[in-house]
Amino acid sequence: MAGSGFITLLAAPRRGVLPAAISRRPVRVAEGNALPFGEPLKRALELVLALAGCSENGASVMRDFNISLSLSCTPVRFITSSVVYPAAALLYIALLVCLGSVCLAEPPASQPAPISPAAIDAAIAGGVKFLESSQTAEGCWGTGTVSHGNEVDSMVPGSHDAFRLGTTALCVMALREAGEHPAHDRGVQYLLHASDARRDDGSLIYNTWANIYVTQAMAEELLHNPQRDPRLVEVAERNIRLLIAYATYEGGWNYYDFAAETEHVSMGPTSFGTAAGLVALYEARQAKIDVPQRLIDTSLHRLEEMRLSDEDFLYGSDYKYHPRLPANRVRGAVGRTQPAHDAIHLWDPGNATVAQVVAGLDAFFANHEFLDMGRKRPYPHESWYQTSGYYYYFDHYYAARLLADLPEAVRPQYAAKLAAVVVPHQEDDGSWWDYAMWDYHKPYGTAFAIMTLLRCR
Repeated sequence: MAGSGFITLLAAPRRGVLPAAISRRPVRVAEGNALPFGEPLKRALELVLALAGCSENGASVMRDFNISLSLSCTPVRFITSSVVYPAAALLYIALLVCLGSVCLAEPPASQPAPISPAAIDAAIAGGVKFLESSQTAEGCWGTGTVSHGNEVDSMVPGSHDAFRLGTTALCVMALREAGEHPAHDRGVQYLLHASDARRDDGSLIYNTWANIYVTQAMAEELLHNPQRDPRLVEVAERNIRLLIAYATYEGGWNYYDFAAETEHVSMGPTSFGTAAGLVALYEARQAKIDVPQRLIDTSLHRLEEMRLSDEDFLYGSDYKYHPRLPANRVRGAVGRTQPAHDAIHLWDPGNATVAQVVAGLDAFFANHEFLDMGRKRPYPHESWYQTSGYYYYFDHYYAARLLADLPEAVRPQYAAKLAAVVVPHQEDDGSWWDYAMWDYHKPYGTAFAIMTLLRCR
């Protein structure tokens, strides 16, 4: 009997043991923990297949079956390579049901402990100290000389120019907001004299992140610089021209082009990258920097058409024909909903009302555990609903920006929720990080965290 099958391991609901009506929620465990029955399951499966005559030796299961057992954060898969052996399949199903009946009665979800104002202030101060101590002699943050072995695809020198400039811009923004001056001033000087980040490979367009955050950093400096230093305007205008040049063929921004690798990016934009770009351009216009209206209109149109509901946006416009992709479902999308709402509320507030912003924030906290699962995972998109670690503090920063749009009566409760999921993750050295990426991850994570917590006070 030719064919294939897909079996999802069934788990007990949050309270009690598995009842007659079995929950269909896949098993998941906390980061860093091994599934308690993982090895026994593999050994039992080998034995089941051997007894069923599927292989001469239980250890050689892979010869007969393509079996993927991801025992931390994905469902168990059972896929035949050629022939389904009915006896083995039935025994395997029985084994899973038996395991489900005795395992994983999860404790009720606990609410994060409230964080006191003094603890928030102390966390911010620790983050500022980390940024001061990690700044290079040249005034930037990050060198790209320290590898953890599983970084994202990159090229030299362009990718690292982009990472360094983007990270430095974020650190400058955070230190300015925190009222720190010496490291901030050196960072500004670095950005004023550094060469612009550019695309150095057909498929990699990380420079868009640098162009976005350098633009935003320069705009925010101008908003707080009564002398209106013309060098700030010049750097901002250069980066806006680059954002025009590196926009996708339909508007908005992506940081990859795995399609045709054309001059105007042939892949569609991502929702979160486009949202970040629109926020930066809004700050630029507030600083009286010329921003072409067509750039805003096309980017905003692309972003708004990626909205699926008040709670989720498509990962990117290329996924519009795959709306039920895990990354596009609410649990995989609540993070990116925050920058999307921030951008739309700034440029087109009628399409991101306070009620919609609140709905997005409520979904963010209701499904926050799925963001937590992705934080510090070593590979992109390996966690539940295809979340990746490197969005964690990015998402929280934009959620914090939305606090200013909320009614005063409810703002403190959302600020408290945000602080409660950021402060506890601070490292002993004062930093925050979500995805190991050379030596950029701690500075950019810390910058995002500081700016988040400053809005929670």
